[in-house]
This record gives sequence, structure tokens and C-alpha cells, in this order.
Amino acid sequence: MKNHYFQMDDRALWSELRSGSLIALEVIYRRYYSLLLNYGMKCTPDDDMVRDCIQELFVKLAKSSNLSDTEYPRSYLLKSLRNMINDKSTSARSQVECFSFNDEIFSDIMDDDSFEKIFGNSDEDLRKKKALVQALSQLTSQQKHILYLRYIKGLSHKEVAEAMDMHVQSSMNLLSRSVSKLREILATHSIMCITFLQWMQIILK
Repeated sequence: MKNHYFQMDDRALWSELRSGSLIALEVIYRRYYSLLLNYGMKCTPDDDMVRDCIQELFVKLAKSSNLSDTEYPRSYLLKSLRNMINDKSTSARSQVECFSFNDEIFSDIMDDDSFEKIFGNSDEDLRKKKALVQALSQLTSQQKHILYLRYIKGLSHKEVAEAMDMHVQSSMNLLSRSVSKLREILATHSIMCITFLQWMQIILK
């Protein structure tokens, strides 16, 4: 019986959860705990806070008697966690960090092993890596955020919009501007933007 739940897609699981299924809740928890933990750590360096918020989020889901429907449960969870972390932040600096998504947002794809999968380790390759790091540092918070969700975490356009609490067209426009900005910056270093986007997508596999 339980194995049946592991075969369900997100929408079906969410429907079961809304009907009170704790098995569905457990499957969702197992499916997205790592994603939520990674995402939460991009909002705040407080590991304990992130873990506590994830636990609290799922306790609330378990106790909710009128859980709203959503087409994109993954995005719903990400947005809920981000809001919860922000609510729990006690200092102004912490609240800003929850939305700032600094350069460490890309730390899981900027390590040497990941880089060498795409570029190698010659002097020219190291120049490209330095240029990519510099390019990322020039993007705005929202630009980094949307690139992270779309290309690193692989969310669809609709999921990105839901997670960022935006209209789909607005999120697509933001993504387009972000890629254009990245392309503009990288062009000064003779690096194609598509190289970076391919890099992120390959690391996802």
C-alpha cells in the first residue's frame, strides 16, 4: 500500500495529503527534504533554524484541516519555507539575507570538480571560472534567485513563478533579463552565456 504512494506524482500526493493521508505527507517529506534544506541554507546560514522550520512546516501540513490546493507542491513548499525563515529571523540583517541570495547560492556548482567536467583546468579554463564568478557577483538578488530555481534546481517556468510569488509572464521576463545580463557581462570576457547555462544543466543531471 505504502509503495503505491511513492509512485504518485506531486499533484496526486498533494490531493491525498489534503484528504488527511499521513503516508502522503511522509512521501512528500522524503522527496523534498534535501531540496528544502539546500534552499533554506541559501536563505540563512543558521542550519538549526532551517531544520526547525522544515519540521514546523510539515507539522503544520499534518495538522491543517483546510490545506489549499496547488498545481505545484514543490514551489508551495519552497515559498512556505522561505516565508517561515523570514518570519523567524530576529535581526534586520537576517531578514535581508533571506532574500539576498548572495554569491554562495551557486557554491554547489562552483567547486573544482564540477568546473572541470565542463572546462578542464588549464590557465584559460581558470580564467573562465574567474569570469563566471565575477559575472554572478554583478547580478541582482532576484536575478540570482531565478537562475538558481530555473537552472540549478530545474523548476519549470510555472513552478518558478509560484515559488517567487510572481505572475508567470513576469517571472519569464525576469529570467530573460537575467540571462541577457549574464550574456552581456560574459561577452566582455569572450565567454558565451550558453556555456554557463549548459554547465548548470549538466551539473543537475
